[in-house]
Amino acid sequence: MNGFMMWVAGATIINAIAAGVLVLAIYRLMESSIPLGAFGSIAIGAGVIYAEATLGEQLFTVTVSEMKLLVIAAAVGAAIGVTGTVLTVKPELE
Repeated sequence: MNGFMMWVAGATIINAIAAGVLVLAIYRLMESSIPLGAFGSIAIGAGVIYAEATLGEQLFTVTVSEMKLLVIAAAVGAAIGVTGTVLTVKPELE
């Protein structure tokens, strides 16, 4: 496996883990206040996207097709993390 494919696999795994952890954090916010959880999820999601884009721009020089592959891998990882966490953990909302 070449170096770029390792980054693709890493992007998938890191985003799956990050998404799961962030869903748990949002659940915790929602347990104290539903609006806080809703707006917190928007802010945290935007922050993660900004941080990944900024870090990726500093670390990589990739072609457009490689960039598309990294974005797809990150999105798939995030979807797996969110889905897995939502299906296994339920918030205690009142």
